[in-house]
Amino acid sequence: MTENRRQVLDMLAQGKITVEEAERLLSLVDQPTGSDSAGTETREARKQTPKYLRVVIGGGDDSQSEHVNIRVPMGLIRAGVKLASVLPKDATSKVNQKLKDKGIDVDLGNIKADDLENLVDSLADLQVDISDGNEKVRIYVE
Repeated sequence: MTENRRQVLDMLAQGKITVEEAERLLSLVDQPTGSDSAGTETREARKQTPKYLRVVIGGGDDSQSEHVNIRVPMGLIRAGVKLASVLPKDATSKVNQKLKDKGIDVDLGNIKADDLENLVDSLADLQVDISDGNEKVRIYVE
């Protein structure tokens, strides 16, 4: 038992504080302290869960026109991964082969719904900006 917890319980036993005050103090004492954990909590509080995956394709540096502006809800991506997990094995192998023919080597059978939240968390920091002077592609989450 930490010294702070002991002090709170002693004050409660002596009648210096109420049970509600002791609960509140104990909950504060039980929270992790230290600059590293406080910084992590602050960063986590600032980082919001992404709601959309955005893909914008437009003109080059001198043009502000947008040719494509796609905003995909993360819920739709989650549903797609869950749907892929219930596809019959023969359908999954056909889709995998078609993707491979297009140069995308992904095995849909290996994508699990449990891994999805880790993927979504990773996407929170995603930002891709590509520009070749003629076209500009930007992919990010919001």
